[in-house]
Amino acid sequence: MRLRSTFARLLLDNLVVMAITLVAVGLLTYRQLDANYQAESRRSQDRLLHWAAAHFQEAWPLEAPRIQETCRLWGDAATRLTVVAADGAVLGDTQADPAQMANHRTSDRPEIIAALAGKEGQSIRRSETVGVLYRYAALPLVHEGQVVAAVRLAVPVKTIAEGESTLKDAIIWSALAGTAAAALLGILTTWRWYAPLRRITRAARQIASGDLSSRWDVGRQSRLADLAAALAEMRDSLGKSLAQIASQHQDFQTVLANLREGVIATNAEGQIVLINEAASKLLLVDQPHLKGKPFGAVVRHPDLVDLHDRARASTTPIRRQFETSTDAGRRVVEAHGVKVPPGPSQISRLLVLRDVTDLAEMAAMKAQFVANASHELRTPLATIRAAVDSLSAVETDDAAGLAKLRVILDRHVRRLEEMTKDLLDLHMVESAKFPLRMQPMTLDDLAEWVGSQFCDRASEKGLTLIAKAEGPEHSFASDRKLVELILRNLVENAIKFTPAGGRIACGFETGEAGILMRISDTGCGIRREDQPRVFERFYQTDAARSGDAKLRGTGLGLAIVKHAAERLGAKVELQSDLGRGTTVTVLLPPMTNAAVKS
Repeated sequence: MRLRSTFARLLLDNLVVMAITLVAVGLLTYRQLDANYQAESRRSQDRLLHWAAAHFQEAWPLEAPRIQETCRLWGDAATRLTVVAADGAVLGDTQADPAQMANHRTSDRPEIIAALAGKEGQSIRRSETVGVLYRYAALPLVHEGQVVAAVRLAVPVKTIAEGESTLKDAIIWSALAGTAAAALLGILTTWRWYAPLRRITRAARQIASGDLSSRWDVGRQSRLADLAAALAEMRDSLGKSLAQIASQHQDFQTVLANLREGVIATNAEGQIVLINEAASKLLLVDQPHLKGKPFGAVVRHPDLVDLHDRARASTTPIRRQFETSTDAGRRVVEAHGVKVPPGPSQISRLLVLRDVTDLAEMAAMKAQFVANASHELRTPLATIRAAVDSLSAVETDDAAGLAKLRVILDRHVRRLEEMTKDLLDLHMVESAKFPLRMQPMTLDDLAEWVGSQFCDRASEKGLTLIAKAEGPEHSFASDRKLVELILRNLVENAIKFTPAGGRIACGFETGEAGILMRISDTGCGIRREDQPRVFERFYQTDAARSGDAKLRGTGLGLAIVKHAAERLGAKVELQSDLGRGTTVTVLLPPMTNAAVKS
């Protein structure tokens, strides 16, 4: 039925085009012939009028009976000749008695008025004398330099219309004959196109249904041979592309199934598009029945659900670590979430899960060792401290030596104390045993805390410390202990490595991305090649750059800052110029919740 309707549409289109063409040509032809006919009719009327006017002018003056006789001789059934005197009296007429005709010098006869005025006049109107619609033309009759009469020749409009009708009938019959011929030609032409088109259409439907084995032949001489060849080429190319896509899909499925990392992909609505076997084992879910289901309804881990939701608005990859129960026992999983840029793929967010249980256990062992060592060092350190305090009260002859010994012991004890404290702080920020304790605070609180803790120490060294909050009343929630730990290490570093007369600025402000804490100093700065490593544990730059070897730190301060910031979901950036100073910026999220690395 569709093929038949296609043939009917092709035939109808051809007929419509041909009919429109014939109608347009017929109308143009009729208009041109009609214009020629009208022009020729006017020229014939003008010739007869000029001949009659010349005859009367040559024979003038004439008696009224002679004029009437001449008018009857000139006139015929198709034309009417009339002679009107200068005063409007009719002197002669082909079809009426002049004596019974009204005066013609009236405004409703403009051709007479014009002729008596010495001009040629024309008009089309109905005659009051005989009641027929005429086309009038009149010329003045001049004798001895004066207009003595007007000669008028009238042609019935009906006669002109009859000529036009004959012309129209001829054109219509010609158009009908042309239409019939065009219809026959259209049927033949359409069939020549339709037969090969029908075969091509059937082949295209087979290709669309997935059958790429179809073959067809429309003949080399066919008008559609090029189209058939292009369709065959498209079929072959499509077959190769489908085979390649199937091979790539199989390779992708093989790689995905054998990955140790779990992979989960969701669309813009949060529905699962793809999940591999490793992810289903880590999350204890049934892999084959998850596609199309909401992520939050399948995954029961709050940390992972939060990571998935945050990945929607984040422009950078997000990392989160959490614990989960599997068939192999308790496992530590590290999840990476990233937002996929919009494109032809339906994947909007991609999560990669990695089992880091072994790494976490090793890190825990190292952290436990540090904690144990620190605890073990506290007792001897307390004894050393007591001995140092007692030395100041002992009287001996070598007071200078005792004083020097006391200073050395004091310096090293302080260093061991600092190291112990830093090791414990680092263990605290890295361990999941210490959950975050969220509490509200303002920017002004942080500025006041920095001032109260470090202004005196800065003044003792001859430094200017400025702590300022922009938008001091702005409130946010975070773990105050970790925030203060970050600020303590950064400000202590700034005081330690800034020479006297320098300046330290602590700024707190809000932005679209969160809370911004910026600590700047005018100290010795850090070499560019050292900057990527300053956040490593125990890594220290050349102590001589500080100008005082006594100021050498433990090498754990910036490592503590880094890990504490990670616990809060914050970002840390460092900018430093050697000899000019250092600026460390910490960007806290606008609202840190208990799910962040807890």
